[in-house]
Amino acid sequence: MAMKPNPPEWMPSDERIQLEAQVFPDGFTLRDEANAMVAMAFRNGPIEDLHAGKASELLSDPELSRITDDEMKTIMINACEQVAKLLELKGTDPEAYYRQMLSYNHMYCRRWKR
Repeated sequence: MAMKPNPPEWMPSDERIQLEAQVFPDGFTLRDEANAMVAMAFRNGPIEDLHAGKASELLSDPELSRITDDEMKTIMINACEQVAKLLELKGTDPEAYYRQMLSYNHMYCRRWKR
């Protein structure tokens, strides 16, 4: 039997409501939250080191691997650790969590699809 999440027992602060309205006039959507989580857990993790390297013509060959198994393992472990930290923060301090999501989205995801 699937568990249903409990409704939040907290109310966002007036400051957070004002920040959200200023930065996200159309509202902070689930997609905005997902974008911030992905940026924090995946995009700005170890994959950034791989992305920062020089381009190579070899990368255009779909027959060749672009990431080693060890690199993929590092990327995924980091992503899971970051998501776990975010979920813990969301459960223990929802106000801090949403402030972090708003801030991270504003800093890193403004040009991403909403």
